[in-house]
Amino acid sequence: MHIIWYGLSCFKFISRDVTIFTDPFSKAAGPTPPRGAAQIVLSSSPDQELYNNFSGFTGDPFIIDSPGEYDVKGVFFRGIPATPGKEAGRTSGLDRRALYTIVTEGLQVGFLGAYPEKMLTEEQLEELEGVDILIIPVGGQTTLGAEASVKIVNQIEPKIVIPMHYKIPGFSGKLEPIDRFIKELGGKGEELDKLLVKKGEWEEEKTRLVILSPAR
Repeated sequence: MHIIWYGLSCFKFISRDVTIFTDPFSKAAGPTPPRGAAQIVLSSSPDQELYNNFSGFTGDPFIIDSPGEYDVKGVFFRGIPATPGKEAGRTSGLDRRALYTIVTEGLQVGFLGAYPEKMLTEEQLEELEGVDILIIPVGGQTTLGAEASVKIVNQIEPKIVIPMHYKIPGFSGKLEPIDRFIKELGGKGEELDKLLVKKGEWEEEKTRLVILSPAR
């Protein structure tokens, strides 16, 4: 599986012949929005226009934008409510926000998207237990900050952690840089343009920190 980051919580996963995008940002974010062929597009925050720009995709992708279980083209998704007990039954869309686990090629990815709280609940942590790759926001403001993110990483103990949703050049909005997260986690990390990962490649007992450069 290839994992490519575009900035904020927008990623591209390529698993065999399936291309998945997450949280595609709009022009309001600053850079040119992501585009290309996609079979599946996942939205963690369907109530936020910034993360729901589907206009650049071809291929009539299947949209996943609410909690539940989905089996699409051999990839299994589980949407975990991001704000349990809040805004239930209302039309604001807040009750449709979700964290996701993605299972493909024998790997389990935990994708936290633009998580709108400051800490995960015990129930959410249980749902994320056993993920191989944890993709987590670290830039604070409207989502998790460095201290909370490191605590979650230590609780879940994934094989790989990929930080996202932090301050990088070219993007608008007030987010914290990644430096504090790296310091709190206690390691420099491995900087890559994209990550290629296969099941069974786990040699280190310690969590591997992968810092992706945003694709352009």
